[in-house]
Amino acid sequence: MKSSTKYLKILFNYLFAIIIVCLVLFVLPWALAFFWPFVVAAIIAAIANPLVRFLERKMKIRRKAGSIVVIVLTLAAVAAAVYGIVYLLVTEIVGFFSSAPDMWAKVNSSIRAITAEIGHRFALLPKGTRDFFDNLGNNIYDSLSSVGSSIGERAAESASNGVKNAPLFLVGIVMCVLASYLFVAEREQIAKFVSRIMPEHLTERFNIVTKTMKSAVGGYFKAQFKIMGVVYIVIFIGLLILRVKYAFLIALLIAFLDFLPLFGTGTVMWPWAAYALVQRDYKFAIGMMVIWGLSQLVRQLIQPKLVGDSLGMPAIPTIVLLYVGFRVGGAMGLIIAVPIGMIVYNLYRAGLFSNFIYSTRMLLNDFRRMRIFTSEELKQEGIEETDTGFTNKDI
Repeated sequence: MKSSTKYLKILFNYLFAIIIVCLVLFVLPWALAFFWPFVVAAIIAAIANPLVRFLERKMKIRRKAGSIVVIVLTLAAVAAAVYGIVYLLVTEIVGFFSSAPDMWAKVNSSIRAITAEIGHRFALLPKGTRDFFDNLGNNIYDSLSSVGSSIGERAAESASNGVKNAPLFLVGIVMCVLASYLFVAEREQIAKFVSRIMPEHLTERFNIVTKTMKSAVGGYFKAQFKIMGVVYIVIFIGLLILRVKYAFLIALLIAFLDFLPLFGTGTVMWPWAAYALVQRDYKFAIGMMVIWGLSQLVRQLIQPKLVGDSLGMPAIPTIVLLYVGFRVGGAMGLIIAVPIGMIVYNLYRAGLFSNFIYSTRMLLNDFRRMRIFTSEELKQEGIEETDTGFTNKDI
């Protein structure tokens, strides 16, 4: 291979990699948000297509008719589930906010009582130490008050934005339903059209990416949602036994925290148990710790079986991904960092980055050859290799 041709290929591979990275980082998120009805429709179609194929082969129902039946049933099931969940959430959220002033007054009085008791016990300490603890208690109280007010303001702002965007959301729902039907009913025609306009090597790469997405992201999130569901059931039953108000909502929030890496159920349940101990409600504190222990035990028992080899990544890259995801995107970054890493890792194993890796290795080899002097070059300069005590292989 000529030197100019080789470096031209290397330059092209690097430019291609830069373009792909820019598209993934900047264009893809915008495109997914803008075309969300069609993205959701594609997911619904992927779920409904096996059922349509079953109706088409076993029951001899035409694909378009079967598509209508399955799409309607799927959307009806999803709508019923969403309606039930939203109804329960709204009921408990309304009840929670209606009783929030009384709950806050109780928490406030408890904080004041704890502060007074601490101040009484530290009365014998020097004045500077007492002032420090007094300021600490006041700062904690002010922080809690500001957090409560900011949550209320954000909730009101979110509700206002939701009302403004409701018409656009309804249009998106209609487009999603229509696209779901067309994706299922016209699946064969769409596949033929794509295979006709796309080159064969791009079709192969696309199939690799699709398979990787299904196995990596689908398997990971499916396992995590199953674990979250089991943990939610354990916490919900435990809170019902302890007669906690709004058990459905609280258990759902705790289970969601358990879904997030680096958090877990202890983020809420440990401080709650500590607060119960301060209130001398030992029965409730013990019950809370029992619920936490059971949820963690159940999670550790079912996690190996459900997750299994869905990650398919070494431990150290996984930890690095979690850290980078948290620094870049916070809690959402923690959720999506591992699936993104799984996709990249599986694409690497499938050979999609081979040309970029080969280009890098060629550049490094050329750099090494440029750095090292040959024996002939040293002789031309009047230098013997033995004068340095090293050979070229040692350099």
